[in-house]
Amino acid sequence: MNLRKPDTTALREKVIETIGRVLGEQYDPNQRDLELTSLQMLELIVALEDEFEIHISEDAPLARITASADAIVKYLRSVVPAPDSIRSTAK
Repeated sequence: MNLRKPDTTALREKVIETIGRVLGEQYDPNQRDLELTSLQMLELIVALEDEFEIHISEDAPLARITASADAIVKYLRSVVPAPDSIRSTAK
């Protein structure tokens, strides 16, 4: 089960980096909740889709998904496939 922890850490770091690119100086990585405007939420969704090569449906609960870095990580864990290195060692 320790295979998932580094994967989550790397994913979280990538999410925080993506949030920082979108929000710029307005983002403090230590803040627990993201308080996004509608435009920021849309920009973040597009950035996440580009970064992780996924599509987030317009029907998805976007406000809940983008509520915090942890919420984004949780969502991405459910839709982003594990890296090949983890997949091959998990067999």
